[in-house]
Amino acid sequence: MAGKVNGNTEQVSRYLATLGLKPGVTPDAMNTTYYTLIKNSPDNPTEEEEARLQEIRHAYSLLRRAYVPPKKKVLAAVMHRKILMPTLGVLTLLMLGAMLAMNYHSLRLKVIHYKAGAVMRLKDKSEPYGQIVAYESRHRFPTGAPSAAYSIHLSGRDETIWVSERLVVNAMVPAASN
Repeated sequence: MAGKVNGNTEQVSRYLATLGLKPGVTPDAMNTTYYTLIKNSPDNPTEEEEARLQEIRHAYSLLRRAYVPPKKKVLAAVMHRKILMPTLGVLTLLMLGAMLAMNYHSLRLKVIHYKAGAVMRLKDKSEPYGQIVAYESRHRFPTGAPSAAYSIHLSGRDETIWVSERLVVNAMVPAASN
């Protein structure tokens, strides 16, 4: 598309050709070309040269007032609602998926919670490790900041220990599951 002057693209093409420009030119390039043509005109023009200068001035004055350069096709295509909205939707889903993947282990800790009485085993062992007795969301271990922990009564021993929630969720499974 060549741009418009009062809706007539043929006139635009003709005026642009008068200035020696191609369709799609920017207003800055149009100004530069016009002033270069005027500056390079002879001091004492002949009648033909004077007519050519008048034609250039007329074309420039009409283009300067009414010429709207064509929009970039790529930008128009991207900004079109039928393309933009699905693209934004897909990008949003991809970002949410990436955030979920990056925070999977933290989210898993929030979702998995074992009740008192559950018998646990280590993932790579078949014998039970112990039975959950209690859960504290802010247990104070001897070192480090308070964190969530399970109290586990060890199988085959008369001993109860506190194990961090992260270790229970990531390294143990209920004894009945494989």
